[in-house]
Amino acid sequence: MKIAAITTYVVKAGKRYEIGGGSRDGEALPDSGYFRFHPYPHLYSQRSEALVVRVDTTEGVSGWGEAQAPIAPEVAETIVRLILAPVVLGRPAVETNSRYIDMYEAMRVRGHGGGFYVDAIAAIDTALWDIRARAAGLSLSTAIGGRLRERLPCYASGLRRPTAEERTEEAKAHVGNGISGLKLFLGHGLERDAEAIALIRAAVGPRVRLFVDALWRYDYPSAVRLGRICEQHKVDFLESPLLPDDIEGHANLARELDVAIAVGEALRTRFQFTPWLQRGAIDICQPDVMRNGVSEACKIAVLAESLNKPVAYHTGCTTAIGLAATYHLAAAIPNFYIQEYQPVMLDTFNAWLKEPIRLSGGEIVVPSGPGLGIELDEERMRRDVVSMSTVTLKS
Repeated sequence: MKIAAITTYVVKAGKRYEIGGGSRDGEALPDSGYFRFHPYPHLYSQRSEALVVRVDTTEGVSGWGEAQAPIAPEVAETIVRLILAPVVLGRPAVETNSRYIDMYEAMRVRGHGGGFYVDAIAAIDTALWDIRARAAGLSLSTAIGGRLRERLPCYASGLRRPTAEERTEEAKAHVGNGISGLKLFLGHGLERDAEAIALIRAAVGPRVRLFVDALWRYDYPSAVRLGRICEQHKVDFLESPLLPDDIEGHANLARELDVAIAVGEALRTRFQFTPWLQRGAIDICQPDVMRNGVSEACKIAVLAESLNKPVAYHTGCTTAIGLAATYHLAAAIPNFYIQEYQPVMLDTFNAWLKEPIRLSGGEIVVPSGPGLGIELDEERMRRDVVSMSTVTLKS
C-alpha cells in the first residue's frame, strides 16, 4: 500500500478562536486578517485557521491529518506541497516511523527541526497513522498500542465571556454540565490575575479543579508571587508563566513552588522536550499532537513517562481531525493527566462530522471507529476551505 496522492486544504472557518474575556477587537495588523489581543504580543486570526491533509493510497485507503497552524496555514501547505509530498509519494504508507524519519531528515541538516516545517510533518504523519489503523480495522488508540480509557476527564479551556460576572456564570455552567476542571487565561498583571483566580475559586467551590495559563507574560519575581497565589487557591497547574525560551527560569520556578509548572505547546519534538525535562523545568508535559505528529507524540509521552511526568495534551485552534487524533493519544498513554477541552473549537468543527464527537457526564468520549474514528462530511468541510491542492504520484 503506497502513498499515491496528498491533498492539502487551507481552512479558515468563520468562527474565530477567542483567547478569553469575550470578543475584543484588539490591534489589527494592516492588510491582514490577523490581530493582537491585548496585552498578549502573539498573533491571532479573525478566523479559525488550520491546514488539513488527506493522503490517498494505491489500495484505496485514505487518511486525514492536520497541522496546528492558526496563523498562515499557507506556509505549512507550501512545505507539504513542495518538500514533503515529493519525499513520501510512492513509499509504503503504513511504515509510519520510516515516513516520519524520511520527512524529518530531509531538512534536519539545515536546521528545520521545528516551527512550520514540523507542523507540516505532523499533518502527513497523522494521516498515515489514520491509514495504518484503518487498514488494520483498528482505532488509532488501539493501533498505537492499546486503549486504556474510553472517556477523558477534561477541563474547559478559557472563560470567554466579556465581564467578570458573565465569566463566573460561564464557569458555573461548565461545572453544572459535569466538567471537572476550568482553565483561566491570565497575563493581565498580578493584581487582576489574583482577583480572577479568587473570584472563580469562590464561585465553583474547592472541589473543582482549577488551572491557569499565564501565556508567557510574567518575569521571574512576579511569577513566584503568582505561584504563591495559585497555591493559596489550590490551583492544579500554572501554565507557561515565563518566556517560552526560558528553560532555567521555569526550572527554578518548578523547584521553588508547590504548584505544578506546565509547559509544552511550543515544543515540537522529543529533542526539544529533552532539555526541559532534564533540567526539571516541566512538571506536567503539554505536547500538541498537531504540532508533533502521532509518531513523535508517542515518543514524547514515553520520554515523559520514563521521568515520571504526566501528560496533558494541548489543543488550541484545532479542527475535529486534530481533536480526534489528540483524544486517541490521550486514551492510549499510561501517564495521562487531564485533557484540554475547547468548547468553541469542538462546536465549530463538529459540523464537519457525520457523527459528532461528544461529551458524556462531563468527559470526552473517545471516537471508537477505525482510524481516527470519525467520518467527515467533505461537502460541509469544504465550506471552510479557502484553497486546496493535490500532488499525485506520477506513473
